[in-house]
Amino acid sequence: MDVEKVFKLLIFIEENYNREISIQELENISLSSYRNIQRIFKKIFNETIGEFKTRLKLEKGFSSLVYSDEDIVEIALKVGYENNQSFTKAFKKKFNFTPNQARQKRETIFIDFIKSGIKTESNAQLVYLDKRKVYSRLLITSDYDNETINDFWDELNSKKFKNTNYYGLIIDQPLISLKSKSRYEACFDYNNSIDSKEKIRFIFGGKYMKYIHFGSYDTILDTYRSIYADWLIKRNFEILSSPIVELYEIGRNDTEKEEDFKTIIYVPVK
Repeated sequence: MDVEKVFKLLIFIEENYNREISIQELENISLSSYRNIQRIFKKIFNETIGEFKTRLKLEKGFSSLVYSDEDIVEIALKVGYENNQSFTKAFKKKFNFTPNQARQKRETIFIDFIKSGIKTESNAQLVYLDKRKVYSRLLITSDYDNETINDFWDELNSKKFKNTNYYGLIIDQPLISLKSKSRYEACFDYNNSIDSKEKIRFIFGGKYMKYIHFGSYDTILDTYRSIYADWLIKRNFEILSSPIVELYEIGRNDTEKEEDFKTIIYVPVK
């Protein structure tokens, strides 16, 4: 089973994490036996399909608990649990506190992050973006380590993509998800390569709060502090758990000085 099919399988699981997925469905998508699928998935992602699916359900549930005021029972059902009791049991086993306690401590989670560095001035703008087809390559990072991501882009840039936009997808929620398995996708509009490591995926399609970060990626967390401060203090938008999109207008794909870098951050909102 090649890499492209593994990533196709990953996206299918992400889109259907909240329901029962049959072995037959997985085999039909991957064109491989379930035993082979499990072996390759475990080798690449260091967890089984079942472990990944369960983690996704709970992390999506955690995101809904802290980003919305939706009823906990409704969240439990939405992420694929039969009832609130089974959701609470699984949630407490993973995070060591209950869904209700997670909701009560949500401000602490983000306030601690906001206060841990410099909060820049907000430049937010609400925009609607149409769905867009891109080519993507996945990277598993440790807490979105900037050095690792830079090295990843250096490898892609060596292929000399021309006349294309460059995006980074922040798939997991850094303050909520398992930090050692933070998924980042490097994306671009045009693929002049025959490398099977790149896959087709769609980004955007909905409402976003648009922020702009100027300067080095080493200070981009300061802009994210402004984003979470806007959400936490003003409460005039609800963050969704779909990927945050970074558009690199200057940087990542060229050799400009870091102080000239310009990154547009699109945060999905309800």
